[in-house]
Amino acid sequence: MLNEEVGQLVFERQVSGATRDAIAMFSAATEDPNPIHVDDGFAKECGFPQVIQQGPMTTAHFARLLVERLGRQRLKVLDLTFTAPVFPHEALALTAKVAKVEDDLTLDLTAAKQDGTVTAKGFAIVSRTPARK
Repeated sequence: MLNEEVGQLVFERQVSGATRDAIAMFSAATEDPNPIHVDDGFAKECGFPQVIQQGPMTTAHFARLLVERLGRQRLKVLDLTFTAPVFPHEALALTAKVAKVEDDLTLDLTAAKQDGTVTAKGFAIVSRTPARK
């Protein structure tokens, strides 16, 4: 149960790294034309050793975990800034903590690789109580 105290851990979950095929399918499904997600040669020209995962894949993981933990009706805002690339098969630790308690709750969100590199930071705003039907 969420007791709505600043600093409370809402979740800390490890998500498996995406395969190259999953990254390519995500690009197709989201109509993302950037070849950096599917073409190693292009990724290398951009300074990366291989293709990189789309930031919105991390966003999708956070959305899924927030909905699982709090319910779809409570999620109002989800905003992430991507700070480091994620390569195929790199697992991420996703963390959400209560940052502010007002009319709504503000949650601090962080995604990090196993070596501690933060790949995304942001926030979510969720209602303090589930919406009434």
